[in-house]
Amino acid sequence: MRAATSRQSHDDVRGRPEFAILGALEVRSGGELISINGALQRRVAAMLLLEAGRVVPVSRLVAAGWNDEPPDSAEHQVRKTIAKLRSRLPHGPDLIVTDNLGYRAVVDTDELDLLRFQHLLREAREALNAQQPEQVAARLREALALWRGPVLGGVGGPVLDAASTAIEEQRLAAAEQLYDLRIEAGEAAEITSELRVLADEHPLRETLRGRLILALYHSGQQAAALDEFARVRERLADELGIDPSAELTDLHERILRHDLTLTRPERFAPRVTRGRADAPHALPFDVRDFAGRDSELEWICDTATHAREETPTVLALDGMGGGGKTALAIRAAHRLAERYPDGSLFIDLHGFTPSQTPLSAFQAQADLLAAAGIPGDEIPTVPAGRAARWQSYMHGRRMLLVLDNAASSDQVRQLIPASSDSLVLATSRPRLTGLDGAEWLSVGALPELESHQILCNTLGLGRVEEEPAAAAELLRLCGGLPLAVRIAAARLANRPRWSIARLVDRLRDHDRRLDELTSEGRGVAGALLLSYQTMPRDQQTAFRLLGYHPGRYLDAAEAAALLDTDVLTAEDLLEELVDVRLLEAREPGVYALHDLVRGFVQRVAQGEKSAEDERAVQRLLDHYLDMAERACDTLFPGRRSFGDRDGGDDGDGGGRARHDLDHKEKALQWLDLHRDSLLTAVDTAYREGLLWHAARLPREIGFHSSIRAYDASANAALETGIKASRRLGDLSLTRLNLMNLAMGQWRLGRLSDAVARLEEAVELSRQMDDVHSEAECRARLGQACNSMGELEYALRLCQEANARAQELGFTRLDGSSLSTLSLVQVRLGRFDEAVASARRAVTIFDSIEEVQLSVDALSNLSQATERLGRFEEALAWADMALSRCRRMNMASVLPLVLARRADVLVQLGQLDEAAESADQALARAARNTDDIHRATVYLSAGRVRYAQGDLDTARAQQLLAHEVACRMELRYDEACAQWGLGRTADAQGQPQVAGQHRSAADKLFSLMKVPEFAR
Repeated sequence: MRAATSRQSHDDVRGRPEFAILGALEVRSGGELISINGALQRRVAAMLLLEAGRVVPVSRLVAAGWNDEPPDSAEHQVRKTIAKLRSRLPHGPDLIVTDNLGYRAVVDTDELDLLRFQHLLREAREALNAQQPEQVAARLREALALWRGPVLGGVGGPVLDAASTAIEEQRLAAAEQLYDLRIEAGEAAEITSELRVLADEHPLRETLRGRLILALYHSGQQAAALDEFARVRERLADELGIDPSAELTDLHERILRHDLTLTRPERFAPRVTRGRADAPHALPFDVRDFAGRDSELEWICDTATHAREETPTVLALDGMGGGGKTALAIRAAHRLAERYPDGSLFIDLHGFTPSQTPLSAFQAQADLLAAAGIPGDEIPTVPAGRAARWQSYMHGRRMLLVLDNAASSDQVRQLIPASSDSLVLATSRPRLTGLDGAEWLSVGALPELESHQILCNTLGLGRVEEEPAAAAELLRLCGGLPLAVRIAAARLANRPRWSIARLVDRLRDHDRRLDELTSEGRGVAGALLLSYQTMPRDQQTAFRLLGYHPGRYLDAAEAAALLDTDVLTAEDLLEELVDVRLLEAREPGVYALHDLVRGFVQRVAQGEKSAEDERAVQRLLDHYLDMAERACDTLFPGRRSFGDRDGGDDGDGGGRARHDLDHKEKALQWLDLHRDSLLTAVDTAYREGLLWHAARLPREIGFHSSIRAYDASANAALETGIKASRRLGDLSLTRLNLMNLAMGQWRLGRLSDAVARLEEAVELSRQMDDVHSEAECRARLGQACNSMGELEYALRLCQEANARAQELGFTRLDGSSLSTLSLVQVRLGRFDEAVASARRAVTIFDSIEEVQLSVDALSNLSQATERLGRFEEALAWADMALSRCRRMNMASVLPLVLARRADVLVQLGQLDEAAESADQALARAARNTDDIHRATVYLSAGRVRYAQGDLDTARAQQLLAHEVACRMELRYDEACAQWGLGRTADAQGQPQVAGQHRSAADKLFSLMKVPEFAR
């Protein structure tokens, strides 16, 4: 009892602690730092603070405490850790309370930097709603100043890292908003340096890069801005195989053409003029929750401000249905109304109105004159007279006209005043290119931040902030279409008991999404249907057939296949669909379907199915198979031909026409661009009963995945390929898909599955008496057995496969079997033989210009020469492997090559460079789906840290390697991990532990027949 009283008194003196988790965990009380010892204590404390005020179940604390499989005593250890934290922290029992089946951290905003950070962001949003930009900037600066780095410095494990990533996203969004404000305030030159630092920290975040480009442009550095765009385009292509976003590309194009809308506008100052007492004012009400479109509004206002006098100014806004063109025009009209003292008029021309025929110019003139107060008996009833009356009324007047929902240029042309300095704002779905002298603005999708503002305006900030992840997903599903966002927000507003997540679940159903985004007969589907119904028949047919395209992005060649025409004609049809805003132009020859448009066109395709449709799908699949095979033939020279495209199997695949994919860069670019479409095409082919295509396409996907590392989805396609092959009764295709699936499973570390598939493939090869296939399958089996530590069996398999490959003249297999053989020989201590095998493999691959497999062979050659003590030579081979790997952007093996380089640098004593290479390997491995190399990367990182004397980190990496190796049955890697743990324990003064690890390593090495000098 006395002890409790003493503790309470001590706590009262010290006061409640303050916590900081936006970076390394810090706890202070009365200015004194309180240390939190042990990784488990830090992780549990961080998890509670991340969820401050909310109950954290013990199971979630367990997940946060251990990276992978927790021990059986995990829950008990968590409860002990809570007790330690309570005793360690002043007012600990009040700070960490037990609540049902978990624990809850009770802290105030001024006691936790994360809560202060989020509170300041809320104040910034409130100031933004109140149109107080200076206050917004001040709050954002305060919030960002609290940030010191990721939670626990980024070493908290997967659960905490995921939470840290979410907070990092909030920080970046806040920083981007602050940069927007500073650019707007004319501070572009002052922020370019810090913007560049942040953009370099997040090199693939296009929104940051866009702000850097804009800041450079506003600070008078146009060349630097264009150079920055070129760099980000190259990086996106190299690392992700994609092009910059439409927004970034559009910014680049606007800089190139010196678009005046990019010039930071002066604040609009309306003319002070008295309106005429009888002037008509017929604008509809401004939308209360209008959000975003700042750049578009500024362009309209700036263009109107600098318009020539004595002539009308015509501004035409175009975009897909539901894009918010009318709301934008009305908002702009209200802003500009004071500049037009003779009044403002609005008319809906019914170009795309359900059950309405578009107004003729004759009808529209009557409606406008009536709205201007002209009595009906004074409005002429013949076209010429009415047109003259309209022009006479407008003569000498300075008015603002909003001509909404136009169907064509002809409908608008006769409504434009002939002789006045009026402003005409016209909105339409197609671009009104027939309006001479008009200036056009395409209204695209709303950025996420502006869509978020619509949601907050409708639902209230509190409701949205309760479900931030669900709100973000809702906006993604709405695709930045204001109509969709407003309907979704209205549905939630009318259903206060619905969570946002519930509506998101309903919208995830692709077949129902368009129905969910409909309210009171108004919806996205209806808006798109009107566009479709007004198109000519040939356009309707072209659009309908696009419903069978499997992806969002398509090129003119794919369209040509679907439409059974030539590429130029297909491109013309696609451009017509761009003009009516049912398709987006990405770059010359490449187009995109908005997600909601995709859903609509797929519905149209199913509803109007014809006999031609099946032939169109088959033509598209033929195109995919032909192009994918040609691309892979270029990327993987020497592979065996399959099927009858070239007249049969020629052993080395030579002699094929290369079409336009005769360069590796072009071939890889084509596969990158069409990857998602190819994956979906396999499912489409199988579903439609086109089994030959479903069986053939997966091979090309598997080859591409061996470079780009998307094996989970590629393997699913290969599984479908196996089913299709078996339904066809085609043993050769079945064998092929089994072997390729096995290699995909091998890369994911599913070795037992891979071996089972390969053994079945070997048996099928024997049944067909296909010696080429049997040799290839046995070589792959040797590769899998090597990974499992069955080294002598792997040695025999590789030797047999190599001998057979040489007999058959199968050059590619000759090289690949030698490459694997060299790795097995290194592990068995046959270093000279390994060097010879790897050298021959490299020579073979270079002779056929096979880059991908040469990277493996060079890496193996580096390892063999290193084991012979020729470290400088080993580094040269590793550097060559790295150069080729980066040239092809081979995500699957890049971590392994970086780790190989780190190992050699350790031997050379270049520890700083070794650490940099190891860190890059770890970072790449964390983003990679290929698990087979993960243990090797951890082992390399452990060796680097051991050499640097950082024994705790070395041991952590070795434990990770051991866990991965045990889980995947990588016996050789498991033995290396045990050996490394023994060495580290010895250095830490733990001889007993070291002995246990060494004993385990020796046992494993002995089982694999690895000699002592090679361990």
